[in-house]
Amino acid sequence: MFDVLIVGAGMVGASLACALGDKACSANRSLKVGIIEGNGNFLRGEFTADGRASAIAYGSTQIWQNIGVWGGMQRRGVTPMHMIQVSEGDLPYQVQLRREDMGQEALGYIVENAVTLASLWEFARECSNIELICPAKILDIEHVSDRDVMRVKISSEIGEQYLETKLLVGADGGRSQVRQMAKIEISERLYEQTCIVTTVKSENSHQNFAYERFQSSGPFAILPLGSDRSCIVWTATKEETPILLALDEATFLQELAKRFGVTLMEKLGNITVISSDRSNYSPRWMHSQTYIQPRLALIGDAAHTTHPIAGQGMNLGIRDVNALAKVLKAAHQNHEDLGAIAVLKRYESKRKWDNLGVIWLTDISNRLFSNHNWFFKVLRRFGLLLLQISPLKRILMYFMMGLHQV
Repeated sequence: MFDVLIVGAGMVGASLACALGDKACSANRSLKVGIIEGNGNFLRGEFTADGRASAIAYGSTQIWQNIGVWGGMQRRGVTPMHMIQVSEGDLPYQVQLRREDMGQEALGYIVENAVTLASLWEFARECSNIELICPAKILDIEHVSDRDVMRVKISSEIGEQYLETKLLVGADGGRSQVRQMAKIEISERLYEQTCIVTTVKSENSHQNFAYERFQSSGPFAILPLGSDRSCIVWTATKEETPILLALDEATFLQELAKRFGVTLMEKLGNITVISSDRSNYSPRWMHSQTYIQPRLALIGDAAHTTHPIAGQGMNLGIRDVNALAKVLKAAHQNHEDLGAIAVLKRYESKRKWDNLGVIWLTDISNRLFSNHNWFFKVLRRFGLLLLQISPLKRILMYFMMGLHQV
């Protein structure tokens, strides 16, 4: 019998397991935590090599620091963002967000997903109260109300078996099987866009500057990695995507340089693409009508997804982890039933409005900056000018850095 059984050991699910682990918190030793993960490569220490990275807000790093996993990520290599420049293409309407404005060592960090996963799994393996069930996949769930447990049917290398838990947590991504099996309805909106992800190396250092350049097709993000590498998240229209993915390397690089703009190319010098492939995904707006049921909770992309503009998706998931872990640890110390709806409502009430607010804000921002209408052009340029006023800029930075949820 598990106290908490987590489905999905990606960055969000593994973060929750670590937050409930006993390596850095001996009070968690009596909590029995399990993680079900289908990717057997994770068990062998082989993590994604597609070059994808996440923008981690300063507040999220503080959450990881409190859990005890941030040091492992720093040891493997993270890149601080000292400045973020938001602009409309090459036009002179831009806002510069600097670390000095907030008195912090960084606005946030760019961390390769492989670094995050390796650090989390290393930490989880060192927790005596965590059991890794991998590779395995979930087949069915059943709330056994007369025994106050959730029964989970899984398939693994030893065949099919049943596990029981006081609380089942779905951390299995935007297409969550847990959410579907629990018949939780969602609100959803698809974007007529594709995000192409690649990594480039520049002749000159990026100086830890990140750029969000709004193009007619959508946002174009340049995120610093190391001293001379950058992760590119290029939002293209559905019509552009197959053409861009089919380009030969030289032509793709020419198109990429156009999106960088003349001024930035002069700063960085020659760039070369170092990714082995051009990974891509389709962004979508999704929100679950509820995050909880008796014996069940959803976190991260299983509960909500958002457009990658401003890089808030992963940070929402980390804030979910922080809220749920605090609720569960307090309930455990008070000898409460971890799967009781009264306990889980505390988690949902802490997270629902923050998540919805960010989802709506990113949706509005994407539509505003990807719109050719003259009214919206005037509106967004006025908005960028307005954000140069110090008090408004500080408020924006405070929320973007996730400082309101630490």
